Order: sequence, then C-alpha cells, then structure tokens
Amino acid sequence: MPSNVVGAKRSSPSWIPATIITLLTLATWPLAVSPLVNLETSAPAPSAHLALGAGFVALAPICDLMDSLTLLSVSQTIAFLVSLAALYVVWRELRWRRVGSTLFREVRLAIVALASMLAFYAMCIVAPRPMARLTLDDADAVSVDVHSHTRFSHDGRSSFTPDANRAWHRDAGFDVAFITDHSRFEGAREAMQRNPARAGDGLTALSGVEFVGMHNHLVALQASDSATARLGIDSTGGRAVATGSAARYPVLVQTIPDNLDRLVPPDSSGRYGVIAIELSDGSPRGIEQSQHDRSRIVRLADSLNLALVAGSDNHGWGRTAVAWSVLHIPGWRSLSPDSLGNAIVDRIRTARRRSVEVIARRTPDAAGSRVFMVATLPAVAWNILRTMSPLERITWITWAWIATALAVYAADRRTPIVQ
Repeated sequence: MPSNVVGAKRSSPSWIPATIITLLTLATWPLAVSPLVNLETSAPAPSAHLALGAGFVALAPICDLMDSLTLLSVSQTIAFLVSLAALYVVWRELRWRRVGSTLFREVRLAIVALASMLAFYAMCIVAPRPMARLTLDDADAVSVDVHSHTRFSHDGRSSFTPDANRAWHRDAGFDVAFITDHSRFEGAREAMQRNPARAGDGLTALSGVEFVGMHNHLVALQASDSATARLGIDSTGGRAVATGSAARYPVLVQTIPDNLDRLVPPDSSGRYGVIAIELSDGSPRGIEQSQHDRSRIVRLADSLNLALVAGSDNHGWGRTAVAWSVLHIPGWRSLSPDSLGNAIVDRIRTARRRSVEVIARRTPDAAGSRVFMVATLPAVAWNILRTMSPLERITWITWAWIATALAVYAADRRTPIVQ
C-alpha cells in the first residue's frame, strides 16, 4: 500500500546530550572546588583567585576545553587522543549496526573527525582568545614568571615580540616577567623599555637568560650579559656585577625538563650554584616531569635549601598560564622596576626555601600512575565540571541547548517530506 503519511523523517539529532550536560553541570555545582592550588601541597590557595573576563565566560565551553588540553602532559595528551579515538570507533560501529553505512562513508567521516581534532588543537596553540587571570588578595604579594621567551630565542614563535610577551603575561595576571631568551638579551632589553616608572602601574619585564651550564639548562635572573649569567657557576673567575653599593650575583634556576642528577648544588656562600628549581614548567614536557618527579623536586629543595619556582617557558604558543611564582615583598608597587628586580632576587637568595609559593591551575595529575593516565579523558571532564564558576556553568548549559536546537533545526531542514 502506498504511503500517504506526511512528515515521516529520518532520525534527527537527539536532545539527550544537552540534557546530560545540564544534569552534570548542575549536579556537580555543590561539589565545586577552587581552580587554583598550592602546587607543593596540592591544597587550595584561599588568597588566590582565577578571574575570568566577559569574553572568557561567554565562550566558556571553548575556553575551558582549550585550557584543559594545554594543561596536559605529553603522555596525558596521547592518552586523551587514544581514548577519543576508541570512543569514536565504538560509536561508529554501533551506528553501523543500527542504521547501516558504507566503508567509503566511514573513512570519509573518520578523516573529517581527525581533521577537526587537529584543527581544534591548532587553535589551542595559535588562536587568540581570552585568558584566565590570577588575582591575589594580598597587596604585598607579587606574581612572577621566572622563565619566558620571545622571538629572539631560536625556537620562539616569530610573531612573539617582546610586546606580545608583555601582553601575554599581563593577560595571565603576572606582575613581573623575566625575559630569559636562549643566550640572547635583545628581547629583554626591548621589553624593559616599556616598563612603567612604578612597578605597580603595569607589567614589569626584567632581564634574564637561559643557557647551558654544567650540562643542564639553567636560567639566570637579573643577568644582562652572558658573562654575568655564568658567574653563578664559575667560581674560578670573574667578578660580581656591582649594583649600587653591593656586589650582585645572578640567581640561577634549574629548569625542567632536565636531568636532575646533574643539578649544580649551591655552595656555602650562596653565590655559586643553583638556588632555585622549577616545580612547574609550562611546556608539555615540563608538565610531564613536574608530575612524575614532583616529590623528588620537593626533596631536593628541602635538602639543598632551594626556592621552588614556576616558569611558563612560553615561546609564544597558547593562551594558558599553568602556574605563578608568588613572593611577599612589602611595598613592591611603589618600587621602580630595577628596585623590584633586585628585591625579588634578594628575597630568593636570602629566604630560599621559604621565599616563593607556587600557585598553579588545578589539573588531572596522573603522578606517574598508569591507571590515572589511561583515565585522562574522564579525569579532564571531571576537572572541568568541578572547577567551573557559577557563570561558566550557566554558559555551558545555555550553549548546550543552543547547539542542540540548531542541530535539530538543520536536520529538519535537510530531511525531505515523504508522502
């Protein structure tokens, strides 16, 4: 019998995903925790907050996902992608059994899915977008990045000028950024030309350098030339740089990823050797070693009286700050940039282990566990759900229903009416 039913259609997109997102977002609201922690103890940092601008909140689903992906280590990124691929295969297999398909169509869809994922990752790395910004309750607390780069580094992004470096740090909530290009000082000198007269009136850029010393990658803070940088490891020659009436040696920071067995310990005078070590490094490989060797790094800091610090290691890629070095320097806002730089290195040199608190974004830390590594995908989802602010939750729910409504409308427009 010929069909005379009007409106018979192919299956259209379901409202179930939007419903699930809504229920999960609301159910986890009472379980919300601060998105920031003290990285050494993993305890909340009650005096530190993550400020989200209107643009970030409006694009919360995209910004939250991009931030989460760029906070992962190399191994976690691989585990995340493998899990997504496995879920995709299961989904397509179940759909094939239910409604049928062809090999050509599945190959085409797989290529589109892969290209979409690669494009999303590329956007995480290169696309301009709003940043989450650190704010501190204590007016005498200063947030510092001890390790960053510009286009003057051989591996820096060509568009990452000293001005772009300054803008990145300002958007992330840093008060001070040490420009530590590889064996070069042009970027630091250019960035310092834009410093405010008073440190509290804008971002302060300070000079430093990254170089290889005693087979390890080290950062020298407040070094303005290569000879000065090497004073911290060369106890046989050279003289300290005179600043005012005091002889000043650079503060040497051990970076990660690197071989911690080759760390150059400080001597009894405190002038030579490493006196600070990165607990956090913003590169994917740095995140990897921070997760795997965090306990060892803390033990080294305890045994050698080293300051624990955070470096973004930013080369111009991404819009996510992983961690901040926070120091207590009374009255720093009224100091000149040079005086603030001296106060920072003096604080690290004198207080050492007690000088810095590392505040970091809360992440699904695998900590070397294979089980947690395999569970990276659900761990990322859980971390997003429990660290969202109330406004982010509202935005997620709103976008979930808008996207689903648009998908249903588009499907209805494509489906022919059968008579």
